[in-house]
Amino acid sequence: MAFHLPTFRVVRSSGLPAHAEPRAGVELSPIKDIELRASRIPGVVSLAQGIPSFDTPLPIKRYIQQKIAEGVCAKYSVAPGLPELRELISETLVREGMQYDPDGEILVTCGAIEAITATLLATVGPGDDVLLASPTYASYLPAVRLTGAVPRFVALDEDANFDLDTDAIADAVTRRTRAILLCNPNNPTGTIFSTEQMARMLEIAARHDLLVITDEVYKDFVYTDTGPANAASFPQHRDRVVSIWSFSKAYAMTGWRVGFLAAPRARVASILKVHDALVTCAPVVSQHAAVAALQLGAPFIEQFRREFRARRDRIIERLDRLPHIFDYQRPNASYFVFPRVKDTVPLARDSRRLASDLLERAHVAVVPGIAFGPTGEAHLRLCYARTPEEIDAACDRLEDYFAGRSAQTHVQAPAVPPAAPARPPRGRVRQAGVRSLQRLARVYLKRRRPRIVAIAGTRGKTVMKRVLTELLSAHLHMRANPLSYNTEVGLPLAVLNVSMNTRRPGSVAAAFVRALWTALVSRAPLDVLVLELGARRRGDMGEHLRIVRPDVAVVTGLEPSFSEEQQALAVLRAEIAQLCDAVHHSHGHLLLCGDDPSLETLAGDLPGVALFAKSHMRSDAGELQLNIDGTAYRVGREVVGDSSGYALEVAVRVGKILDLGDVDIEQFLAK
Repeated sequence: MAFHLPTFRVVRSSGLPAHAEPRAGVELSPIKDIELRASRIPGVVSLAQGIPSFDTPLPIKRYIQQKIAEGVCAKYSVAPGLPELRELISETLVREGMQYDPDGEILVTCGAIEAITATLLATVGPGDDVLLASPTYASYLPAVRLTGAVPRFVALDEDANFDLDTDAIADAVTRRTRAILLCNPNNPTGTIFSTEQMARMLEIAARHDLLVITDEVYKDFVYTDTGPANAASFPQHRDRVVSIWSFSKAYAMTGWRVGFLAAPRARVASILKVHDALVTCAPVVSQHAAVAALQLGAPFIEQFRREFRARRDRIIERLDRLPHIFDYQRPNASYFVFPRVKDTVPLARDSRRLASDLLERAHVAVVPGIAFGPTGEAHLRLCYARTPEEIDAACDRLEDYFAGRSAQTHVQAPAVPPAAPARPPRGRVRQAGVRSLQRLARVYLKRRRPRIVAIAGTRGKTVMKRVLTELLSAHLHMRANPLSYNTEVGLPLAVLNVSMNTRRPGSVAAAFVRALWTALVSRAPLDVLVLELGARRRGDMGEHLRIVRPDVAVVTGLEPSFSEEQQALAVLRAEIAQLCDAVHHSHGHLLLCGDDPSLETLAGDLPGVALFAKSHMRSDAGELQLNIDGTAYRVGREVVGDSSGYALEVAVRVGKILDLGDVDIEQFLAK
């Protein structure tokens, strides 16, 4: 029997042609349906839609305010997403044991659901089957049906805390099966699929040549010592896996609509065509917010995780007070619990009617289990991402409802508008403060005299800083700040290793005290300072060069981040030329990307410039070699993408400039 989700009835307006009807089975998500109904009832407490109660962290919002003021959010980005964001994503995945080239294997999307839908549209079509673990996220069904394919449910093993049932998966595969789509950690159950079952599932996929699409949006909210095993972390199966993540949950950014996927190059190229047809690119302001999230958001993830764990424990305590109503499996991840309603409870076997009755009579919004697949029936999904007060209020009403007591209508008090942001300091005060910081930075550099490595350009800077840090920190006292320095105040703060929060009382004064101490007193050893010099406007590089004069300047490829950015690119090239001219005349070292025609031309006018290029990395009889100025170095470490290759060559060249020995360099490359 075909399974149909509850939805609003679609009424055709007068004169609408038949071919304009929605594709069969594409219906409004029941989660959105219940929230829409709840919005029309005063005083409802909602445990339905999975929206964190937290606001987007303040540092991310401040970063975006600056980006909007800089005028960099008003144009399309290139379709795959901002290069800087893709590089940061690649670095994040490296730390999690996955290697993906930011140039061709990572695609920034409008949230995870667009990534899932685009992947399905690029992969399956009418007559194909897609296997879905049941219970599973409700919005997967319309995404599958949009392609014309058919969702086929495979039951999870509820007795094993809803783990994968690989025997059931194997039995469900037919000649029409093309893909397996699953959420890990799972929504709605909060399950982390075991590594053993994940490995067996991948073996089945390999045996039948199936694509595996994994939705990893809740990976940051895990409450056990063992995290989820990403399917892409199994090297032998990497080529058949599309992994999808989102910034919505981890950073409380559901409204920003930004996520990403990672997959082999050919697969991403196919998905990119659909992504371009659907949305052109993810919202650029949201992409910059994602950059800030990756650079500044880690402490907030940990804070959110602790709070969600406490809320999980709270809602479990409340469920324990209704043992005659619910059984449940303790969720080990996400922020959902999926209790089973006992058979003795009226409407237990009709979760749609039970959820509707709870909404109408108790004024509590929950999602019926049937929304998540056939084996979700007789369950309810409760979201504990709400505040503790809302969780308690909802559970109080559930207790009243199941005790047969009528709920009173609760009218919510109007929200208190947020306080207006602090007024920014006046122009003269700010200008004086900036000039003071710049003077302190110059004093610090003159007193300490570290050798300065400056990185400029548009591509691969994040990877380059990481690799340089890995090599140099093993032999020298060095410092590299993870952020870019595109403002007049950013560079002196980076030189002085000081952060400043202008909206926190006392922060500015404290920052100046730290800056004074660093500039005039500190004796912390420092041999090398790695700085990133950004330039968006004419004169930016001149401001930087009044503070620092690099001993080594590395310029990566100059490519536009946006579809129409030629004027900005021309400004950047002029600023880079100024940097190169200054370093050349001060007898510093210049390393330019030889694969960029404009930089190759610039190098021709500056004798002694070294060029790094893709052609310097070659495979000889299966062994990777890096050839630099007639010396061949064996490379034992994995090189993924152009940015990684460039970074290794630059690290070697900078290491030699800083007098590292060949033995140290060879050991580094052999890792």
